[in-house]
Parts: sequence; structure tokens; C-alpha cells
Amino acid sequence: MFFTSGIRPGGFNGGEFISNTSSHGTFRSFCLETNENITLSTNVTYSYEIVTTGAVNGGNGGGNPDPVSSASAWIFVQWITGAIANNQTNAVDVQRAIWSIENESAGTLSPAANALVATATGLYPNTADNAITSGNFPNIRVLNPFRMINGVREDYQSQIILIPLPTASGMALAGLALVGGIRRRK
Repeated sequence: MFFTSGIRPGGFNGGEFISNTSSHGTFRSFCLETNENITLSTNVTYSYEIVTTGAVNGGNGGGNPDPVSSASAWIFVQWITGAIANNQTNAVDVQRAIWSIENESAGTLSPAANALVATATGLYPNTADNAITSGNFPNIRVLNPFRMINGVREDYQSQIILIPLPTASGMALAGLALVGGIRRRK
């Protein structure tokens, strides 16, 4: 896996990232923690795990794993679907809003970031919930990159990602394959 930049203003450590993985495709993402970093280069490769439990080592907000709040997931989905225009100013606002909800060091929030936080926490006031297991956002996941250095796992910036859910036709085909497989065994 490697990361390339997405919509990220120069000098800002957050914003949208493009996560290119070897076996799961490409994801658009935002970071969940402010105290972990990642090198944006095709020369540095990471192993990764995609999980439902949360960010590894939980950042400043704590927890290991540290679940993604439904309020943060809502903001992220607004970005991915284009309900929030994908530009550099909004990328900073989205990042700071997610960090604020996740109890990270978000810095000073702009009026737009404050409005995002207010709307999201109005819709999902329990910011300690898990967006995935609560059922609010079952297709949200956390991409946890890591490297093994001298036999020791070193964790890097955990990312919120959206995975595609199976389509109805895909589920139907999977069901037919299962039935066909059971019939062949008899």
C-alpha cells in the first residue's frame, strides 16, 4: 500500500488522502488522529488492516481501538458524496471537524467547520458510539497502516474509509452460488 496526496493544502497535515492498497483497491480517506503521521510517497510502503473496531492506538482522544463516531462518519460521507464541495478550504474544514469530534487537537475551527460539527453532533449526539457497530454507517471502516521494523510493529496514521456494500444483485448471485454449491455436495 502507498499513499498519494488527495485534496490537501500545502503545510496542513490533514485533508483528503488517496490510499492505494495492493488488494483492496483505492480509497479516499481522512486521518482520524493528530499525533500520528504517514509518509506520502510511492517509495514508502505499508502493510495495513481494514477494521470495524477503530483506529489503532487511538490518538489524543484515546482508546485502542478508538471507534469512529457516527458524527465523524456523517461528515465523511457528505464529503465522499459531494454534498460538501471537494476543494482545499472544505478539506481543511472537514478534517478539523472530524478531529474535533474524535477529541483530537483540531486547532481553531472556522465557522464552516463549527457548523459541520454542530450539524453532525445534532444528528448523532453520542460521539462515543461506533459508527459501524451502531448500524448508522455499516460501510465505514478504518484503514490502519503499519510497518514491521526490526520485528516490531510501528503504527501510522489511521484513516476513515468507505467500502462499497454488496449490491442486491451481487447478494442474489452469492446466494445462488451458495445454493449451487450445497446442491453439488449432495
